[in-house]
Amino acid sequence: MRLAVPTTVRRSRAATLAALTAFALTAAGGTALAATSTGQAAAHAGRVATGFCLDSSSRAGFQMKVPAYLWGDCTNPSPNLRWVIQNGQIKNVATGYCLDSGGDTSQMKVPAYLWRDCTNPSPNLRWSIQNGQIKNVATGYCLDSGGDNSKIKAPVYLWRDCTNPSSNLRWSIQNGQIKNIG
Repeated sequence: MRLAVPTTVRRSRAATLAALTAFALTAAGGTALAATSTGQAAAHAGRVATGFCLDSSSRAGFQMKVPAYLWGDCTNPSPNLRWVIQNGQIKNVATGYCLDSGGDTSQMKVPAYLWRDCTNPSPNLRWSIQNGQIKNVATGYCLDSGGDNSKIKAPVYLWRDCTNPSSNLRWSIQNGQIKNIG
């Protein structure tokens, strides 16, 4: 049984992480994060990297499209946390499903999916990887952790503004894992 952490403790930890991130950016010569007129990018930029790894959905099987997730324990040897990047596709080792944008550009933040048919030529299944960002060819949206590390499993998103300096949009790819590192 998991004990609930009081809200004040969660806020305190989040505030501490935000302060440490700001200090690290300043110490490393980073720039301050500016608010936009809508406040959306500034709110997104204030979140910290989760340290979670891209995970295939446990609901994969016979469904064509399933949600993509992040998993908090990247030391887990599960092949669900392993990916092969080839010809612009990001394919899960365990399920054979490919990362999919879904093609939705109607909102600032949209869910990421996994698609069963990786032979599909859709640009929704194609990605470019540059400067720590994973960007969808069809939509131009970037892979986004969402910044929620309060649970072991969290949904993964796509974010419209890839110029945003948020650590939610920064990824490391090592040993077949795709990890949100900031």
